[in-house]
Amino acid sequence: MRTAAKRRVHKSMGKLRKFRMLGQLGRLGKLSKPGKVASSQTSYNRGYNEGFNMAYDSAHDHAFQLGWDAGVTPSKFQGTSIIIVTTNDQRHHLQNCIDSIYEYTPEPFELIVIDNASTDDTAEYLKSLTGKIRYKIFTSNLGFAGGTNQGLRMARGSNLLFLNNDTIVTKDWLKNMLTCLDSNEKFGLVGPMTNYISGEQLLQTNYTSTEEMHHFAANFNQSNPAKWHVTTRLTGFCVLMRREVFERLGYLDEGFEIGNCEDDDFGFRTRIMGLELVIAMDTFIHHVGSVSIKALGERRFEEVYGRNLEFYARKWGETHSLLLEVHQKLGGGSAAMVDFYPSHIVVRGVTSQLYWIENGHRHPIEGETHHLSATRVSQVDLRNWPKGHSLSQHDVQNKLAALAQGVYVDGHLQEGALARTEDHAVYQVKNGKMQRFINDWPLRYWNLDLRHQTPMSWDDFHRFAPALPIIAPAIIAANNV
Repeated sequence: MRTAAKRRVHKSMGKLRKFRMLGQLGRLGKLSKPGKVASSQTSYNRGYNEGFNMAYDSAHDHAFQLGWDAGVTPSKFQGTSIIIVTTNDQRHHLQNCIDSIYEYTPEPFELIVIDNASTDDTAEYLKSLTGKIRYKIFTSNLGFAGGTNQGLRMARGSNLLFLNNDTIVTKDWLKNMLTCLDSNEKFGLVGPMTNYISGEQLLQTNYTSTEEMHHFAANFNQSNPAKWHVTTRLTGFCVLMRREVFERLGYLDEGFEIGNCEDDDFGFRTRIMGLELVIAMDTFIHHVGSVSIKALGERRFEEVYGRNLEFYARKWGETHSLLLEVHQKLGGGSAAMVDFYPSHIVVRGVTSQLYWIENGHRHPIEGETHHLSATRVSQVDLRNWPKGHSLSQHDVQNKLAALAQGVYVDGHLQEGALARTEDHAVYQVKNGKMQRFINDWPLRYWNLDLRHQTPMSWDDFHRFAPALPIIAPAIIAANNV
């Protein structure tokens, strides 16, 4: 790494360390207001959370962007980041969930709570907590996907877990799920059984109290590989994954409103990467069920659910044939999301910096870039393209002008060019192969719908080997991840 780059990274990461010191001041009671006596626990918690929130707000984007560019990653720990999103008068559910985590999780973990504009005393409750917890309080509802993504942004664990706020975890819950996850590198996402859910994760129960539930779970939660079941769908009330999987898969899609279908989308993306969804049928946790969705009211829920279903269908089309096509091309291997993205495009992450994507690398575009249209991608997606040499806006415009000439230039196949076959399907030339856009959605999302498409006969088309299809990335809100 260049010395100047090191200094910038160290300076920004120094801010992170400085703000973390607030937590230590809190431990000593030095963040209490003059004239007031605060308990050491409360002041420690306030300082700890203020420190982390200030650090991530003021230093995260700059330091982490520099760090990723230079090959530096944020500090992590060998444990599980448990991410909980809560909203709308659910403090008692959240408290029950957090209490159960502390009681029944001896494994290393950190707890991250995202408050999506709760209207009750959730904020005050969070500020009163001590221990291995960080939180962010938002004044507007980011939805389940947006809130979870904020938690993922803050997470430092080697494993990541989404957990609904209306769950109660049980003896050996995390140990059993980790045993399952770590047993096979093809296991991408793992979820448990529960009493209230749709699909294969539903377990019929007859307990009538929390005490009876825990007695039932203690007997049920006996680790048994024979009870690990590969499935086609995991619901998002409790999902565990390795960080390595997340760094290839990316964030939840914020194109899904409030809640519903984003977990189906996340699971499907995992499957097209060549990984498996697994139900740990040897593990049970309690789930109150659909608390956030029920709070919408039946009419509002139907409207949101309908739009999310429509968005899912527009994004993916016919999923069975797509999955079959991808698995045939992978041949038992696995991929990352960027392998399904096009080449010769302009993208940007959380900052205003634009990049030209070509040959699997991202090239920073220097100088004025206001004439270039860029597709927003997450920082996770962005860093999966290794950084290449810089280009000027003039360089990029010359490349775009060359692509407008068609698939063939002087008899040679042109990388990045678009071709349209006789059945009106659109392909891009990538590494000498034909990569198909699965439908119009990714073509528009990547700003390629107006780019020149050369008509191609079937005879010419079949001269080229097919590649993985092209999909759209997860939608990320303007100021998020």
